[in-house]
Formats: sequence, C-alpha cells, structure tokens
Amino acid sequence: MSSDIEQIALTETIYSVHLTHLPLMPAIFCRLLISALGKQFRLPGPGPVTKARLHLNGVIPDRQRIDRYCRVCGFSHAPDGPIVPPGFLQTLFIGLLGRYITSDFFPINPMGLIQTGQQFESRSPVRINDPLDLSCTLEDMTVTAKGIFTRFLLEIYRENQLVWQGIPTYLTRIPSRANRVRKTRQDRPLPAFMTIHVPSGTGREYARVSGDYNPHHLSDVTARIIGFKQAMVHGMWSLARTLACLERSTKFASPFFVEAAFKLPVYMPATLRVGSKQVIAGDGRHQVFFDLRDAVTRRPHLKGRVIHPGKMS
Repeated sequence: MSSDIEQIALTETIYSVHLTHLPLMPAIFCRLLISALGKQFRLPGPGPVTKARLHLNGVIPDRQRIDRYCRVCGFSHAPDGPIVPPGFLQTLFIGLLGRYITSDFFPINPMGLIQTGQQFESRSPVRINDPLDLSCTLEDMTVTAKGIFTRFLLEIYRENQLVWQGIPTYLTRIPSRANRVRKTRQDRPLPAFMTIHVPSGTGREYARVSGDYNPHHLSDVTARIIGFKQAMVHGMWSLARTLACLERSTKFASPFFVEAAFKLPVYMPATLRVGSKQVIAGDGRHQVFFDLRDAVTRRPHLKGRVIHPGKMS
C-alpha cells in the first residue's frame, strides 16, 4: 500500500443498533449541528474506530415520493408500473446515514461530507408495496492525500433475501493535506447523445424527494456558510439523471450493477452533455460506460458504467 494511503483500523466486532423509527429531518439536522461542534476536521485518535450497523425494518416505499423522484430525475419516458427504480432505493438510507454520522460511532466532523462515488447492485426487482428491511454499516475509512474517504455498506432485504446493496463513498477534507493533491489529466469524452439543463432550483427539488438537505445543495447562501463558493447539485441526482437518459434507449432489468465516480461538482445552473459507449465483454457481460460533462468545456462531472450479465434491450 502506498505511503500516501493509510487504512483506519476498525473493530472486528460489529455493534448492532436496531431502530424502530427514524427521527424527523429537522431533528437530524439539529443533531448534525451539535455533532459538528464537538468533532474536528482531523484524523481519529489512537485505537480502532467502532464498527457499527444500524437496522430499520418494515420500510415500505411511498408511491407518491417515487413519482416525484422520477419527475425530478427525468424518468418521464420510463414505463409506469409497480417496480421501484433501483436508484431511488438509495434515498431510503438518507435518514440512517444521517443518524450514523451524527452518532458517537462516527469519529470525524460530519459537516462538509462530499460524496465522491456510488456503487449499487440491483439483485431483484423491488415492488412498491414490499416491506423492506434496511441496514447501514460502516465499511471502511481510508486516509489519502485528499483527506479521509469513508464508505458505508447499505443493504435491503425482503423476506430475509438480499435484493439491493449499495456502497456510497464520502470525502472529508483535511486542511493539512489540501496542498498535496495531484491534478489529473483531461481524458477523452465518450460520444455525446443528449444535452440536459440543470436549473438553479434542482438541488432543492431533489432534496424534497431524497431527504438530503445538505446546505451546499440548497442555495448559494447556505453553500457559502459551510465554505463552498456556490450551490452544487447532488451527485446522486447527476447519476439518476444520467441513468434516465440511458434508459430511453437501453432498459436495465435486474440483476445489474452500477458504479460511478463523481468528479467536478455541478454548480447550478448548468448545461451538461451525456455520453455513452456500449461494450460486450469477453465473458458475455454487457457494459455501458457513461459520462456527464460540461457542454462547453467538456470537463467531467460524472463517470461510470452499468454492468449487465445478459443482453440489454
């Protein structure tokens, strides 16, 4: 392992917490502010970090919220039906993630967490009325030149069967390491097939359907309060919007796997171009590589791929 990368030790034993309900979002944000006052933007102290798992059972997706999610993310051309969009399932964990990062289990300041990546695997279709059991586990924490990367393992079970799992990655910047970041070279864009516009209020609209009300997504004023120059749209909106564009020509049926890296932030308003390229791997798997770039500069905001074990329509 490189000397610039250090794995933070976690306890081998997983401490489980079973929740009967989640607090309302205003309560979570009060906890967020209180937690931020008591934690610093620095490395955890000596000794392993407690690895915990939060459980919440009996969650039923709300049809009206799903409909709003589809409209905000551009799934208007997707057929209506009883199946929950796999990307929507990530939003069910906003409360659990908020509860985790404001708890004593999370050793660093939760303010200013930036999502830098997302993976999810849709193993089986989830229907709107399915009762779901959720769990959120601290996967790992890694120190790099950019700061501390934290990953969580998110799992959804239906009748004790794993139907969906995701791994979001978040970055906490450490001031002492800010000048050590290496710049990456510009790569070649994928063939663009669609242009999309991001109005100024997109962050607020996505916050209403996802529950993610982080201040840097809501307005320029709230973004500046926590150190950002301008409001930026959610990375998960960018991913969902890109997948909605891809689904106009390619239908993804479970099982399939998505992984994405969030690059430069999308400051609102913006005009973006979606690119894609389909590849058939040697083992027969179909892969769709995608990117989301500034329409003028071609600088990347999102890069990723969808992997499907069989033929995609």
